[in-house]
Amino acid sequence: MKIFSKTSRFSYGILLVLLVISISGTFFSLHNQIIQSQGETSLLAVIFTVASIALAILIFQKLLASTTLMNNTSRELEQLKNTIKENQRSKEKEEEEKAAMEQQVTIDYQSEASSLIPVEKFENQEKFLEKLLSNIAKTNDIVQSIAFTKNSETDMFEMIASYAYFSESEPPTFAEGETLPGQVAKNKVVLNLTEVPDDYITVLSGLGKGSPKHLLIVPIINKDNTTVGVLEFASFTQFSAEKVKIFEQLGHILDEQLTTIGNSTEE
Repeated sequence: MKIFSKTSRFSYGILLVLLVISISGTFFSLHNQIIQSQGETSLLAVIFTVASIALAILIFQKLLASTTLMNNTSRELEQLKNTIKENQRSKEKEEEEKAAMEQQVTIDYQSEASSLIPVEKFENQEKFLEKLLSNIAKTNDIVQSIAFTKNSETDMFEMIASYAYFSESEPPTFAEGETLPGQVAKNKVVLNLTEVPDDYITVLSGLGKGSPKHLLIVPIINKDNTTVGVLEFASFTQFSAEKVKIFEQLGHILDEQLTTIGNSTEE
Protein backbone atom coordinates (compact mmCIF):
# COMPACT_ATOMS: atom_id res chain seq x y z
CA MET A 1 0.00 0.00 0.00
CA LYS A 2 1.41 3.38 -0.96
CA ILE A 3 1.18 6.14 1.65
CA PHE A 4 2.56 8.95 -0.53
CA SER A 5 2.18 9.59 -4.21
CA LYS A 6 5.43 9.55 -6.20
CA THR A 7 4.48 12.64 -8.14
CA SER A 8 3.27 14.79 -5.20
CA ARG A 9 5.68 17.49 -3.94
CA PHE A 10 3.47 17.87 -0.89
CA SER A 11 4.24 14.26 0.05
CA TYR A 12 7.99 14.88 -0.12
CA GLY A 13 7.56 18.04 1.98
CA ILE A 14 5.86 16.03 4.71
CA LEU A 15 8.65 13.46 4.48
CA LEU A 16 11.28 16.19 4.93
CA VAL A 17 9.45 17.72 7.92
CA LEU A 18 9.16 14.31 9.58
CA LEU A 19 12.84 13.66 8.96
CA VAL A 20 13.88 17.04 10.47
CA ILE A 21 11.53 16.55 13.45
CA SER A 22 12.96 13.08 14.00
CA ILE A 23 16.56 14.34 13.97
CA SER A 24 15.67 17.34 16.12
CA GLY A 25 13.78 15.15 18.55
CA THR A 26 16.76 12.87 18.87
CA PHE A 27 19.01 15.85 19.48
CA PHE A 28 16.78 17.44 22.13
CA SER A 29 16.25 14.10 23.81
CA LEU A 30 20.00 13.64 24.01
CA HIS A 31 20.37 17.24 25.20
CA ASN A 32 17.81 16.75 28.01
CA GLN A 33 19.50 13.59 29.17
CA ILE A 34 22.83 15.41 29.37
CA ILE A 35 21.26 18.30 31.34
CA GLN A 36 19.59 15.92 33.75
CA SER A 37 22.93 14.26 34.33
CA GLN A 38 24.35 17.77 35.05
CA GLY A 39 26.58 17.69 32.01
CA GLU A 40 26.92 20.06 29.09
CA THR A 41 25.87 19.44 25.49
CA SER A 42 28.75 18.05 23.48
CA LEU A 43 29.87 20.17 20.55
CA LEU A 44 30.24 16.99 18.56
CA ALA A 45 26.58 16.16 19.16
CA VAL A 46 25.54 19.61 17.91
CA ILE A 47 27.68 19.27 14.81
CA PHE A 48 26.31 15.78 14.17
CA THR A 49 22.75 16.99 14.50
CA VAL A 50 23.24 19.98 12.19
CA ALA A 51 25.07 17.79 9.66
CA SER A 52 22.27 15.24 9.78
CA ILE A 53 19.65 17.90 9.12
CA ALA A 54 21.73 19.37 6.27
CA LEU A 55 22.25 15.90 4.79
CA ALA A 56 18.55 15.18 5.05
CA ILE A 57 17.76 18.43 3.22
CA LEU A 58 20.37 17.65 0.54
CA ILE A 59 19.02 14.14 0.03
CA PHE A 60 15.51 15.54 -0.20
CA GLN A 61 16.56 18.12 -2.84
CA LYS A 62 18.32 15.43 -4.90
CA LEU A 63 15.31 13.16 -4.64
CA LEU A 64 12.98 15.99 -5.60
CA ALA A 65 15.16 16.98 -8.58
CA SER A 66 15.35 13.37 -9.74
CA THR A 67 11.61 12.97 -9.45
CA THR A 68 11.01 16.23 -11.32
CA LEU A 69 13.37 15.10 -14.09
CA MET A 70 11.61 11.75 -14.35
CA ASN A 71 8.23 13.46 -14.50
CA ASN A 72 9.45 15.89 -17.19
CA THR A 73 10.96 13.02 -19.20
CA SER A 74 7.72 11.06 -18.88
CA ARG A 75 5.70 14.06 -20.09
CA GLU A 76 8.08 14.61 -23.01
CA LEU A 77 7.81 10.94 -24.03
CA GLU A 78 4.04 11.14 -23.82
CA GLN A 79 4.03 14.31 -25.93
CA LEU A 80 6.34 12.61 -28.46
CA LYS A 81 4.00 9.61 -28.66
CA ASN A 82 1.02 11.90 -29.18
CA THR A 83 2.92 13.83 -31.87
CA ILE A 84 3.82 10.61 -33.70
CA LYS A 85 0.22 9.41 -33.51
CA GLU A 86 -1.04 12.78 -34.76
CA ASN A 87 1.43 12.76 -37.66
CA GLN A 88 0.40 9.21 -38.53
CA ARG A 89 -3.27 10.18 -38.49
CA SER A 90 -2.53 13.24 -40.67
CA LYS A 91 -0.59 11.08 -43.13
CA GLU A 92 -3.38 8.51 -43.31
CA LYS A 93 -5.91 11.31 -43.84
CA GLU A 94 -3.81 12.80 -46.66
CA GLU A 95 -3.51 9.39 -48.32
CA GLU A 96 -7.26 8.85 -48.06
CA GLU A 97 -7.94 12.30 -49.55
CA LYS A 98 -5.43 11.65 -52.34
CA ALA A 99 -7.04 8.28 -53.13
CA ALA A 100 -10.47 9.90 -53.16
CA MET A 101 -9.26 12.61 -55.56
CA GLU A 102 -7.68 10.01 -57.84
CA GLN A 103 -10.98 8.15 -57.94
CA GLN A 104 -12.83 11.33 -58.81
CA VAL A 105 -10.38 12.27 -61.60
CA THR A 106 -11.19 9.28 -63.78
CA ILE A 107 -10.78 9.24 -67.54
CA ASP A 108 -13.92 8.86 -69.62
CA TYR A 109 -12.36 6.49 -72.16
CA GLN A 110 -15.46 6.28 -74.31
CA SER A 111 -15.65 10.07 -74.55
CA GLU A 112 -11.94 10.24 -75.42
CA ALA A 113 -12.45 7.61 -78.12
CA SER A 114 -15.47 9.41 -79.55
CA SER A 115 -13.47 12.62 -79.87
CA LEU A 116 -11.17 10.87 -82.38
CA ILE A 117 -14.02 10.04 -84.77
CA PRO A 118 -14.48 12.60 -87.57
CA VAL A 119 -17.87 14.32 -87.63
CA GLU A 120 -17.98 15.20 -91.32
CA LYS A 121 -20.08 13.32 -93.87
CA PHE A 122 -18.18 10.85 -96.06
CA GLU A 123 -18.94 9.14 -99.36
CA ASN A 124 -17.63 5.76 -98.31
CA GLN A 125 -15.84 3.85 -95.55
CA GLU A 126 -12.43 4.38 -97.17
CA LYS A 127 -12.63 8.19 -96.89
CA PHE A 128 -13.98 7.96 -93.37
CA LEU A 129 -11.21 5.63 -92.18
CA GLU A 130 -8.50 7.71 -93.88
CA LYS A 131 -9.70 10.77 -91.98
CA LEU A 132 -9.95 8.76 -88.76
CA LEU A 133 -6.38 7.47 -89.08
CA SER A 134 -5.18 11.00 -89.82
CA ASN A 135 -6.93 12.38 -86.73
CA ILE A 136 -5.43 9.68 -84.54
CA ALA A 137 -1.92 10.16 -85.94
CA LYS A 138 -1.91 13.89 -85.22
CA THR A 139 -2.72 13.48 -81.52
CA ASN A 140 -1.04 10.18 -80.62
CA ASP A 141 2.44 10.19 -82.21
CA ILE A 142 1.43 7.61 -84.81
CA VAL A 143 3.90 7.31 -87.70
CA GLN A 144 2.01 4.73 -89.70
CA SER A 145 -1.43 3.11 -89.53
CA ILE A 146 -3.56 0.72 -91.55
CA ALA A 147 -7.29 -0.07 -91.43
CA PHE A 148 -8.56 -3.50 -92.47
CA THR A 149 -12.21 -4.44 -92.95
CA LYS A 150 -13.75 -7.85 -93.34
CA ASN A 151 -15.07 -8.83 -96.76
CA SER A 152 -18.50 -10.34 -96.12
CA GLU A 153 -18.24 -12.56 -99.18
CA THR A 154 -14.77 -14.05 -98.62
CA ASP A 155 -14.48 -13.57 -94.80
CA MET A 156 -11.00 -12.19 -95.46
CA PHE A 157 -9.67 -8.96 -94.00
CA GLU A 158 -8.46 -6.47 -96.61
CA MET A 159 -6.71 -3.11 -96.32
CA ILE A 160 -9.22 -0.32 -96.99
CA ALA A 161 -7.36 2.78 -95.76
CA SER A 162 -3.94 3.81 -94.47
CA TYR A 163 -1.86 6.67 -93.13
CA ALA A 164 1.81 7.23 -94.12
CA TYR A 165 1.93 3.77 -95.69
CA PHE A 166 4.34 3.72 -98.62
CA SER A 167 4.85 0.45 -100.46
CA GLU A 168 4.63 -0.89 -103.97
CA SER A 169 2.24 -3.61 -102.80
CA GLU A 170 -0.62 -3.63 -100.33
CA PRO A 171 -0.49 -5.74 -97.16
CA PRO A 172 -1.70 -9.30 -97.83
CA THR A 173 -5.23 -10.26 -96.91
CA PHE A 174 -5.71 -12.54 -93.92
CA ALA A 175 -8.34 -14.57 -92.15
CA GLU A 176 -9.06 -14.78 -88.46
CA GLY A 177 -6.15 -16.50 -86.72
CA GLU A 178 -3.63 -15.71 -89.49
CA THR A 179 -0.78 -13.21 -88.87
CA LEU A 180 -0.76 -10.83 -85.92
CA PRO A 181 -3.83 -8.82 -87.07
CA GLY A 182 -5.64 -12.12 -87.69
CA GLN A 183 -4.88 -13.28 -84.16
CA VAL A 184 -6.27 -10.01 -82.79
CA ALA A 185 -9.40 -10.44 -84.93
CA LYS A 186 -9.85 -13.94 -83.52
CA ASN A 187 -9.12 -13.12 -79.88
CA LYS A 188 -11.01 -9.78 -79.94
CA VAL A 189 -8.40 -8.28 -77.60
CA VAL A 190 -6.10 -5.29 -78.19
CA LEU A 191 -2.47 -6.31 -78.75
CA ASN A 192 0.22 -3.90 -77.52
CA LEU A 193 3.69 -4.88 -78.78
CA THR A 194 6.80 -3.13 -77.49
CA GLU A 195 9.50 -5.03 -79.43
CA VAL A 196 8.51 -5.18 -83.09
CA PRO A 197 11.03 -6.86 -85.45
CA ASP A 198 13.03 -4.42 -87.61
CA ASP A 199 11.66 -5.81 -90.87
CA TYR A 200 8.00 -5.79 -89.82
CA ILE A 201 7.33 -2.07 -90.42
CA THR A 202 9.28 0.45 -92.49
CA VAL A 203 8.50 4.14 -92.31
CA LEU A 204 9.75 6.57 -94.97
CA SER A 205 10.36 10.24 -94.22
CA GLY A 206 12.55 13.12 -95.28
CA LEU A 207 15.19 11.81 -92.87
CA GLY A 208 15.21 8.34 -94.42
CA LYS A 209 13.87 4.98 -93.36
CA GLY A 210 12.91 3.95 -89.83
CA SER A 211 11.51 0.93 -88.05
CA PRO A 212 9.05 1.70 -85.22
CA LYS A 213 9.36 -0.61 -82.24
CA HIS A 214 5.85 -0.15 -80.86
CA LEU A 215 2.75 -1.60 -82.50
CA LEU A 216 -0.87 -1.45 -81.37
CA ILE A 217 -3.43 -3.68 -83.09
CA VAL A 218 -7.09 -2.97 -82.31
CA PRO A 219 -10.09 -5.13 -83.28
CA ILE A 220 -13.30 -3.45 -84.48
CA ILE A 221 -16.12 -5.43 -82.88
CA ASN A 222 -19.83 -5.11 -83.66
CA LYS A 223 -22.79 -5.58 -81.32
CA ASP A 224 -22.91 -9.30 -82.12
CA ASN A 225 -19.35 -9.63 -80.76
CA THR A 226 -18.01 -10.30 -84.26
CA THR A 227 -14.77 -8.73 -85.48
CA VAL A 228 -15.52 -6.70 -88.61
CA GLY A 229 -12.24 -4.83 -88.90
CA VAL A 230 -8.75 -4.30 -87.52
CA LEU A 231 -6.73 -1.12 -86.94
CA GLU A 232 -2.94 -1.25 -86.83
CA PHE A 233 -0.90 1.64 -85.38
CA ALA A 234 2.89 1.99 -85.38
CA SER A 235 4.83 4.43 -83.20
CA PHE A 236 8.37 5.17 -82.03
CA THR A 237 7.02 5.77 -78.51
CA GLN A 238 5.34 3.26 -76.23
CA PHE A 239 1.55 3.24 -75.94
CA SER A 240 0.45 4.02 -72.38
CA ALA A 241 -2.19 1.99 -70.56
CA GLU A 242 -4.60 4.92 -70.88
CA LYS A 243 -4.07 5.06 -74.66
CA VAL A 244 -4.68 1.32 -74.95
CA LYS A 245 -8.01 1.67 -73.11
CA ILE A 246 -9.04 4.58 -75.35
CA PHE A 247 -8.31 2.59 -78.51
CA GLU A 248 -10.09 -0.42 -77.05
CA GLN A 249 -13.22 1.72 -76.64
CA LEU A 250 -12.73 3.04 -80.16
CA GLY A 251 -12.84 -0.52 -81.48
CA HIS A 252 -16.24 -1.01 -79.85
CA ILE A 253 -17.91 2.15 -81.17
CA LEU A 254 -16.55 2.27 -84.75
CA ASP A 255 -18.84 -0.43 -86.14
CA GLU A 256 -21.88 1.83 -85.84
CA GLN A 257 -20.12 4.55 -87.86
CA LEU A 258 -18.98 2.09 -90.54
CA THR A 259 -22.45 0.55 -90.78
CA THR A 260 -24.09 3.96 -91.16
CA ILE A 261 -21.70 4.95 -93.95
CA GLY A 262 -22.17 1.57 -95.68
CA ASN A 263 -25.97 1.84 -95.59
CA SER A 264 -25.99 5.42 -96.89
CA THR A 265 -23.69 4.39 -99.75
CA GLU A 266 -25.96 1.53 -100.76
CA GLU A 267 -28.98 3.83 -100.82
